[in-house]
Amino acid sequence: MPSLKSKLRFTCAFAALVTLALVAASCNGFFVDPTLSSLAIGPTTLSLSTNQTYQMTATGTFNDGSTSNVTSKCVWTSSNASVATVGMNTGLVQASKTATTIGTATISASDGAITSTTNATVSVCPAVTSLTISADASAGPPGTQITFTATANVGSQSGVDVSTIVTWTPADTSILTFSGNTGTISSSAPVPSSTTVSATLCNVASSNTITITVN
Repeated sequence: MPSLKSKLRFTCAFAALVTLALVAASCNGFFVDPTLSSLAIGPTTLSLSTNQTYQMTATGTFNDGSTSNVTSKCVWTSSNASVATVGMNTGLVQASKTATTIGTATISASDGAITSTTNATVSVCPAVTSLTISADASAGPPGTQITFTATANVGSQSGVDVSTIVTWTPADTSILTFSGNTGTISSSAPVPSSTTVSATLCNVASSNTITITVN
């Protein structure tokens, strides 16, 4: 029969294991995997030529604050498959092969009950031969909103207003930020300061830039 000393050793070892298990459970919930709390996809603005492809990315944020690339775990959808399709399980966007005019589609993704909080607006167009931009103001104090306009020659069409579907790019985003085709001078922008603005559509860059000055 086991000695009293052996029984005591066994009892102590068992108690230690139980204690460790309880500590682990209290700290890590028995190592339960974190759950997805939000989902964002990018880029949010994308312009493609006909038949061009682009790989979208989905980033999940979990309830423990961590983030992870969940592109391949999502179900992807396009609002207008005649303009652009998207691989249901890949996020690979395919622009229409037969587009003759500019069209747009919204790309979204979901993972279980979580749907992307950001969507992608995809613009698909035939050959863009020129792109020019203008603005209703070139200077202003912090907080000023400036409306930008872009026109393009697209296929056989000339002077097409594409202001809301181009990608607007300020050289210094700490000075000017965009929502649609409206640029807002940052409230923290130094006075005086300036930044240039350009635009792209279907891989064609604007033939001019605009300088915005903070005064």
